[in-house]
Amino acid sequence: MASPVSLQVEAPDKEALVHRNPHRDFTAVEASRPDFDTTSSWRPTKTPNPAWKFGDGANNDDWKSHDVLEIDPDEPGRPTNFNYKLMISSVVPRPVALLSSISCTGVQNVAPFSYFQAVCADPPLYSVCFVGEQPNDSLRNVLEAKEACISIISDSFVEAANATSINTPSHLSEWPISGLHPRAAKLVKPCYAAESAFSIELKYHSHQDIISPKSGNRTATMVLLQAVLFHTWQDIISADKATVDVAKLRPIFRAGGITYGTCFQGFELARPEAYRKVRDGVQHLMGEFEGGRHLENMSPCGTTKLVAREETNK
Repeated sequence: MASPVSLQVEAPDKEALVHRNPHRDFTAVEASRPDFDTTSSWRPTKTPNPAWKFGDGANNDDWKSHDVLEIDPDEPGRPTNFNYKLMISSVVPRPVALLSSISCTGVQNVAPFSYFQAVCADPPLYSVCFVGEQPNDSLRNVLEAKEACISIISDSFVEAANATSINTPSHLSEWPISGLHPRAAKLVKPCYAAESAFSIELKYHSHQDIISPKSGNRTATMVLLQAVLFHTWQDIISADKATVDVAKLRPIFRAGGITYGTCFQGFELARPEAYRKVRDGVQHLMGEFEGGRHLENMSPCGTTKLVAREETNK
């Protein structure tokens, strides 16, 4: 008699609930667009305003011409799905992790996650947030096996990576569907994508369940994963093995809906020098702030309310 697992046709279809695709016929819409330009390359420019100086604010006054709409995330009748769409379309671009894991029965799982970010360098930590009241295969595998790999997705295999988001049942691997080549890791059991210019072997560090204040149910779990080994193509990394060349990595990013993008135009913008070095030049902007006062809030008419605070050690 077949086991219950073998009878599973597919995992829950979350895409049908999200309604992420805004097009009735995406195939037709895509056919009307120009071909992807494989010859495009990283083109650094000047910053938007190289003449900017302390106190200048925005580069134009366009921000004054917009009416502001307030949206209450807990507004009666507002679906949680609307908050999800609002968040992923406004917090952009987001990097995408092609996360590979392995089940307790040895099934190699792989799937993309854009709730992903570098968190800390000591130890080298990455965060991945797994959304949904029911744990998906990736989350279950990471919490059970305490291991994973993350491969950074380039434009050369974005379609293949996207295919791994399909809701296969837990006893089937997504690797064959993608056509990507799983490469054996050295320190963990999950494989990583051989097609990726930069991949990371990781071990479980910690996790935090996210509980909905409305339902009291777990709605997501954020997992911190610690890098134990990096894999990078030799021709994309600096001689000191510290900096990856974005022009050669060719990473893709995630935006709202079904929108993705690439990083082919940019500029370099240096962080400000230490305050002690610029203090004399900006004191006329600081006013009472240096006296231990700070901005508490902004009144509706735009005047600033200053409240004295004790100095803090910096």
